[in-house]
Amino acid sequence: METTVMPAAASVQKQQGLNQVVINKVQRMIESRQGGVMDTINRLLSEGRIAQDFIAPIGVSQRSKERPVISFKAEGRVQMAMPEGNFNLHGNAISQISEKMGIPAKYLRELSAGDVWQKQLCATILNEHSGWTERTRVLIRAVGMEVRGVLSDSYRRLNSVDILTAFIREAGGQGAVVSDAYMNDTKVWCETILPTPIEIPTRKNGTVIIFAGARFSTSDYGNGSVDMRSFLLNGACLNGMVRESVMRQIHLGGRLPESLSFSQKTYELDTQTTVSAVSDLTKGLYSKDTIMQKAIEIQGASEIDVDFDRELKNLVQKGALLKNEGREVEKLLMNNNPDDGVTGGATLWKLTQGITAFAREQQPERCRELHEISGQLMNRVKIN
Repeated sequence: METTVMPAAASVQKQQGLNQVVINKVQRMIESRQGGVMDTINRLLSEGRIAQDFIAPIGVSQRSKERPVISFKAEGRVQMAMPEGNFNLHGNAISQISEKMGIPAKYLRELSAGDVWQKQLCATILNEHSGWTERTRVLIRAVGMEVRGVLSDSYRRLNSVDILTAFIREAGGQGAVVSDAYMNDTKVWCETILPTPIEIPTRKNGTVIIFAGARFSTSDYGNGSVDMRSFLLNGACLNGMVRESVMRQIHLGGRLPESLSFSQKTYELDTQTTVSAVSDLTKGLYSKDTIMQKAIEIQGASEIDVDFDRELKNLVQKGALLKNEGREVEKLLMNNNPDDGVTGGATLWKLTQGITAFAREQQPERCRELHEISGQLMNRVKIN
């Protein structure tokens, strides 16, 4: 006797087949990125071993001294001269110094990256301003002989290795795996996801297959706070997206003592407090309620019709997207390719996927910024 598969059963079988294709695709992606994950963790560890902190006096109080504790000069690169040696200045540190001394940051950075005379002018400007600023001291963070951060003397020093480890451990405890990680000179990011997909039927954009997770980021050099966000990976196209921050812990505390060895206990206690908060928030981001809310938000975004042209122009005007980025996103939306996660009606969800599809081909830092821009658009979805 011939067995007839009912249409509903056939549909379920087809969806299960699609899910397996997506699971395999995501698994391959995770495996291909494990080298980068290990590189990130190793870099964080190795730079931590050669990192140095200094409390340095600057400003008017130094003018009476024949030779200030800190001065600036240009030898190949703009350098900060301290009793411990001559340290090269990273672009991030130049921006922070300019902000503290009231000098336009863009101008100073351009000088520091320019010709010999421009570098020398940069050093001269810094020396002149350093002698007059009202600020009395700063925390200087260096890696080897490069200053990466010039920070407030109330900056809370935290052990990023311990905090990142706590995030990965708690995510693992919830059944998640590390899907990607990246570190540049001043910031580290880590994304984790549950390896089981969630099917989300939408009215105007078909069935969306999502892998839910959490993203952690931090900077030891004043380039961002300790941050935690929901992370969503669209399995069909590997588009990523992050939602609003659930933790934005600014690195500010009490004024640091003259000798940083005295603040070692504070350093350890502040780190323990942050580790505890990160563990709790990671657990919360993996809760069934949080994941259900994200699924409902996706369905809600699929119900909101938008004018792509107007939306993209608005994002360019606000400075969220560059003009050429807006054009590239528009092309992806017009192509309507399901492999880009861009399919169905002209909705808010489709717009977010156009942006994150474009993000896939960008530099790691810009890619993650675009994930945030895409996630901010989802704030328009109102859940009762």
